[in-house]
Amino acid sequence: MSDTDGSQRAAAIEAALEEVQHWGVDRFRLEGVALRAKLSPDYLRQTWGSEEELIAEALMSYSRTMIELPDTGSLHGDLTALALALAGYLNEPMGRRISRMLVIDSKAEAVDPSTRGRFWTVRREMVEAIFRRAAERGELRDDVKPVVALQLLTSPLHTYALYSNDTIGPEYCRIIANLVTRAVGTGVP
Repeated sequence: MSDTDGSQRAAAIEAALEEVQHWGVDRFRLEGVALRAKLSPDYLRQTWGSEEELIAEALMSYSRTMIELPDTGSLHGDLTALALALAGYLNEPMGRRISRMLVIDSKAEAVDPSTRGRFWTVRREMVEAIFRRAAERGELRDDVKPVVALQLLTSPLHTYALYSNDTIGPEYCRIIANLVTRAVGTGVP
């Protein structure tokens, strides 16, 4: 990738994040990104192929800068680190706006569940590594479904961010991680 292409991609990703925050997933348009990034809509279509692809890449790009997949060597440590990282993401204005705009508005004329689903799937697949490692170490009960364990950890944090403007504190994250570890683990945290 050339420097020019790299800078154009970066400008497009930044503009896409701005556009999705302003309009949400359902009203997002490539033309709006093109105006913000001072790029042609044709460049965006050629590079990403669709609005959904650009949204997904922009959301994942921002998420990766804010949430690093932990590998502390223990299920409890990983869940605690993940909860703290997710809270950090949700405590940022952009992270909170993204979380809120991913909620489906049943009154919207156009709803794009596939983009939301792709974002969730990619994040879920990344986090499932935590549960695979825990299973390999013998720390995870055999009957645990990783997606349910992930929802147990993240749902309270997202609920907090959706219904409040308050900061999600580290002690709250530790409490949630302790509860989830007890629910899915083979031992006591």
